[in-house]
Amino acid sequence: MTAPASATVCQGCHGVHGEGNAPASIPRLAGQSAEYLGKQLEDYASGDRANPVMRNFAKPLTRADIEAVATYFSTASAPRTVIPSTASAAQLNFGRRLARQGSEAKRVQACDSCHGPDGIGVLHAAPYLAGQSAQYLTSALTSFQQRTRKNDPGKLMTSVAGQLNASDIAAAAAYFSSLPSSIP
Repeated sequence: MTAPASATVCQGCHGVHGEGNAPASIPRLAGQSAEYLGKQLEDYASGDRANPVMRNFAKPLTRADIEAVATYFSTASAPRTVIPSTASAAQLNFGRRLARQGSEAKRVQACDSCHGPDGIGVLHAAPYLAGQSAQYLTSALTSFQQRTRKNDPGKLMTSVAGQLNASDIAAAAAYFSSLPSSIP
């Protein structure tokens, strides 16, 4: 599929095929659901997801532009850039436990219960986490934790992240970033 003209500006940061830019905390878009991507663009445009840079890019998009961009990146295939992890085995194990079991003590359900086994995503429900950069995941979780990101339906992510500390967030982010993306 050829990228629509409205995706050109997105490609400048997110990559030609939506591969993302881990060092800059820019997420991988390739293969994420069109529904999720469209909602995020709408939320940036309306200010429901606060990010001044993204708002400037999303606000001028028409509904047709948003649909075209979301469809393009949802069907895009991009190689995964592997960033060597600095996480310890203990940190990765703790992240795996949070992902698969959650934490009863913190009253946090397993990430996998919404985001699918090993964070592969659940169509129409939750984005994939597997293969996203630790930098982006840390940024996203911290935004939910600090209640600066408010665009999650039912405030589930705000509630979950609010129970986590910086070590928990780092462990979960390191674990999911260590997994291969289920999307080529």
